[in-house]
Amino acid sequence: MDETIENTLASKFTLCVLPTQWGKTYNAISKIKKDISQDNEHGTSIHIIFTMNSLLNNEQFAKRLDDVEKEFGEGSVCVINSSKKPCKYKHVSNTLELMGLCAIKYDRPRVVVMCSNKLRYSDGVEFLKKLNENLNENVLIKRAFVYYDELHKYINDSVRKQIEKIHNLEIVNGIMAMTATPDKIWEPEGNGFWSKLKIIYLDNFSGANYAGYNDMIFNCVDDFSINTILHKYDEKDRQIIGFIEFVLKRYPEILENNTMSFIPGNIRRVSHNIIRDLIFSINNKAVVIVINGLDKSIKYNDDRGNCKTLPLQSYDEEVCETISRLVLHHKLENRPVVITGLLCVGMGQTLLHKSLGSFTSAIFGHLELKNDDMYQLIGRIFGRTKDWGDKYVQTQVYCPTTIMYRIKAMEECARNMACCHNGEEVCQEQYREPMNEMDECKNVKNNFRNPKKKNNENKTYDTDKEIRTFDTQDEAIEFGKTIKNYFRKRCDSKAPNELQENGNNPSEDYLLKRFWGISEKNTARMVPTIDGKWCVYWRPSLIKND
Repeated sequence: MDETIENTLASKFTLCVLPTQWGKTYNAISKIKKDISQDNEHGTSIHIIFTMNSLLNNEQFAKRLDDVEKEFGEGSVCVINSSKKPCKYKHVSNTLELMGLCAIKYDRPRVVVMCSNKLRYSDGVEFLKKLNENLNENVLIKRAFVYYDELHKYINDSVRKQIEKIHNLEIVNGIMAMTATPDKIWEPEGNGFWSKLKIIYLDNFSGANYAGYNDMIFNCVDDFSINTILHKYDEKDRQIIGFIEFVLKRYPEILENNTMSFIPGNIRRVSHNIIRDLIFSINNKAVVIVINGLDKSIKYNDDRGNCKTLPLQSYDEEVCETISRLVLHHKLENRPVVITGLLCVGMGQTLLHKSLGSFTSAIFGHLELKNDDMYQLIGRIFGRTKDWGDKYVQTQVYCPTTIMYRIKAMEECARNMACCHNGEEVCQEQYREPMNEMDECKNVKNNFRNPKKKNNENKTYDTDKEIRTFDTQDEAIEFGKTIKNYFRKRCDSKAPNELQENGNNPSEDYLLKRFWGISEKNTARMVPTIDGKWCVYWRPSLIKND
């Protein structure tokens, strides 16, 4: 790229980092309304919002722009996509149509909503460049602001270059990226623009009514063995669905009447159907809500035992509003209500509504999720729910201890940005500070995707590594399949000579430090340890997704 960006506090790029469901969208919309209200003083503005690239999340962000439409007039919000699905806001299919709208003095859009994908990112750059070219030709729009929702999910070299391009356009006055998990947005090496990023300045960081990590009741389940369910599920589903079945049978109160639970599945859509069948087999009076790319529905059995299906379709509601409306309309609220899915419910989506209240229970056995994804997933049970009266209860969370510690660290990292670095420029190490302070979370730091980082002493640390220890070799072998490694069963329990520590089997810390023998052809190793257990270590970057 020809242009360069100077990394100063004057940078137009800011990060809005807040805990999940804290109010990032609210802060963004408040800023938009404030900037529009200043148009007479500073020049007419337009606001480009890139939302998550899913229909549900796109609709959710658009729905929250109702106040903009009401305050600044019909047509103030415009959605750009190729879909012909009915939309309450003005709709265009491409940037050419959008440019035409912007040329109309009294009916131009103030806010434009696009999906976060390669096509729309490019459209946004070209649209802003066109506005910039005409900036001094007496056109209507004088200022532009850009917002990236959940940027951590989409950030890559191409997106970085696009952001750098629009950053240098005169018409662009500000760029805000919103996320609860910003780790991947930084580039930890070098001194470039992405090595330090400015955190948005918040006048008031208030946790009033927010229910987060400290408000959950964690029930740590560490004695689940994958071997107990080998005969029931596909190997891709054994860990997560096996854990769910294990927990539901141990804690039957989860599916009692007047409960609402969040029980997400695996990435495969078929796993959501398996979870639904499992729940019905335990309690046929349950109400199961599946939300994935193909199936968005409520299923339940009526009083005669007939299975009923209610599609989650609405053009003027958030999904949480649709769920609560249908559950209440069909008088299902006194039954056990369960929501499952994964990608469509794992980030950015609000599932809770005050008419149904907070979740009574949640089950998370997703040990293989990265820190970002795990915190985003469990974040669906967090939110500003404490002022919901008797509809608010503390959620009983069932998960392995390591997940509990990881969530604790991730929430502290997000809080650290707003509490300790409000309005400051911050590097990746400063974001990770709370992890360094949590001895019990020492394994959390090794769960990030970044292959390398440098500290202030210029020492290089390899973070592209993960490690897990099992009581038996069989458990280690079964786990290996989940990361696409098929270990052969060994007759002895002696570590290879090159991995022995002073002639003995190595400790887990020794294996983590050396990380010997990993390559593209040999992506993981299974090694017996000095305490009689079996350790599996691997590099996540070498595991190829299907």
